[in-house]
Amino acid sequence: MEMSEILRAMPRDVHAAGIDLVDLCRWDLAVARTKGELLQRVFTLAERRAAEDGADADTPHQRLLGKAFGVKEGVVKAVGGLPKGAAFKDIEVEVAPGEPAWPVRLHGELERWATERGVEMVGGAHDIGDDMAAAWAAARTPVEPEGSTP
Repeated sequence: MEMSEILRAMPRDVHAAGIDLVDLCRWDLAVARTKGELLQRVFTLAERRAAEDGADADTPHQRLLGKAFGVKEGVVKAVGGLPKGAAFKDIEVEVAPGEPAWPVRLHGELERWATERGVEMVGGAHDIGDDMAAAWAAARTPVEPEGSTP
């Protein structure tokens, strides 16, 4: 995927953003070295299950989680750092392979940050080579569902 396509996937009404390049070979080594403990420490059970459901022969579930980790890193950059008392599990990425943007739910201090600013977080990840991915996260003004009145 070309960088211009990645940028087109980002929302237009961005208030803050972060990007992360994920070396998926290094991610694989970290997961193997920790015997999967890294996945349990960083991701919720729902995230791990969604990655397993979205995996295919070309993209195993741990690679999808590597991309989701990049989205989490992007969130941390967008908010200006991980607040005291917050953890990566407070950033819940809805892994959605093939979709241009993935919903991101924030919890705890990060949720308060978003609420104070009236924004929601979205992210995405795109392959930029065999073993690299560009992941991004953006705080944007929530989109009102069609037919709703503010």
